[in-house]
Amino acid sequence: IKPTCSPGRTPGRTPGRSFTPSEKEEGCKQVFIGNLSFNVDEDTIRGAFKDCGTITSIRFGEDRETGEFKGFGHIEFEETEATDKAVAMAGTEIMGRAVRVDHTTGASNTPGRTPGR
Repeated sequence: IKPTCSPGRTPGRTPGRSFTPSEKEEGCKQVFIGNLSFNVDEDTIRGAFKDCGTITSIRFGEDRETGEFKGFGHIEFEETEATDKAVAMAGTEIMGRAVRVDHTTGASNTPGRTPGR
């Protein structure tokens, strides 16, 4: 796992435009993670974000009809400060892909699963 770009810049975006995370809601304990490898699993995500804080859950997005992994997920932390550390990891390379990380505004009601298992 290694940073692949300067802070505030997410690869894949228009050059010259910096990534600005969405405003963090008070008490936010969850982040969105995108541009994930289709071979990623929960253990890899836990390992990558372990230094941010205590992870309480990880959910991966799935296609509602096929159940196929869609390349994104959500991480919920025990403490709100952990989300700031996680968002600062935007652009970090995980399994060969620079991940997108941003604050979220609430949990999805769609159950997730761990891809690759």
